[in-house]
Amino acid sequence: MSFKSIYYISNKIILLVFIVLAFSCKKEVKTKHKKITKDTISAVEPEEEKIILTEIESNFLKRLISEEIGSQKYKEMQISESPYYVSFANDGDPYTVSFSIFEKGDFNNDGIIDYVINRSSEGMLGGNANTNQDFIFYIMKDEIKEKESHSILAYAPFSYNIIDEANFIDNKFKIKVTQNFRTYSSSVEDLKSTSLSFIYKNGNLYEESYLSSCKAAKLKSKTIFNDIPGVETRTRSIEMHNYTETILEVYRKNDTIINASVGGCDNLMLEFNAFYKVDPDKINDTEFREETAMQFLEFLAKNTQFSKEINVAINYYENNAITDKYIEKIKGYGFRIFIRKNKEDKEELEISVQIDKLDNPYQKENWEITTRNKTAPPDDEDY
Repeated sequence: MSFKSIYYISNKIILLVFIVLAFSCKKEVKTKHKKITKDTISAVEPEEEKIILTEIESNFLKRLISEEIGSQKYKEMQISESPYYVSFANDGDPYTVSFSIFEKGDFNNDGIIDYVINRSSEGMLGGNANTNQDFIFYIMKDEIKEKESHSILAYAPFSYNIIDEANFIDNKFKIKVTQNFRTYSSSVEDLKSTSLSFIYKNGNLYEESYLSSCKAAKLKSKTIFNDIPGVETRTRSIEMHNYTETILEVYRKNDTIINASVGGCDNLMLEFNAFYKVDPDKINDTEFREETAMQFLEFLAKNTQFSKEINVAINYYENNAITDKYIEKIKGYGFRIFIRKNKEDKEELEISVQIDKLDNPYQKENWEITTRNKTAPPDDEDY
């Protein structure tokens, strides 16, 4: 072989090595994922790869690790490379919680980088309560602290769904979910799957089919209480199992606290929980308890956006005793009231009101809500 040929081959080899090194040093933007079939770990996990984080990213993950630890004692912590993790002995039932950046970008267009964090907790067995996984959207107010967060449950021992695949495409979070075999008690071949797409818009994280196919998405107002004094918080987020919008609000006046929530797809679900400080001599008095419950309903009818739905329950209980039975005698509605004494505070009376506006009889179960079902399944006796 001539010197010229050897020289030519040597240059080709050097060029090839240079190209390989250049690509190997390039930071990968997308996190790769693999489908998990083992029963002992969470549904989706990053492939093992070392990712060098920026100082800002590192400080954010360190903060999440610190919050995870809280006042607990830990046996090991790793905060030098992604994923960051902390391990707990947990009295002989050890588990490890890890955090990694799944995606980042300015999701709300305010000039501040936001994150999707893959939080994974692994215990000794797949059915262990410490084995779970979430994809958490953090909408940031500065480099370290978030102003809101929204969690999509990827896996828990008895979650309704398990995320098999997850990717970011065109600024949208795309997942494939399958029914959790533990919850649905089905063989693997009978489990149902579907694909979903999430996007952050108009101040909340939405699953796109919710916006196009759910009646609740058409609510004119995204609030529960009217504009009255005493409303402390108004929070919107996403239901982690069926991916519908949730609205949570808190009202406080003197010793009275009211927690209110709205959710659902085609069937609107309202819940109100009130906590009253009352005279211990009256707390077990049936007449007093029913009068207090009716006053609570009347307050809600007057001071919330849902007076029509609440008045349906008021009209019923004006002529019927209040029990904890779920009432379905009014077409298109279901409701109940619980009245109980707080076990930890003998002077506190708790009243819980549930009101459902039932527009779709084919969305009684979580998978039906998740898939925005509109029709009865064939040969199903439940319908």
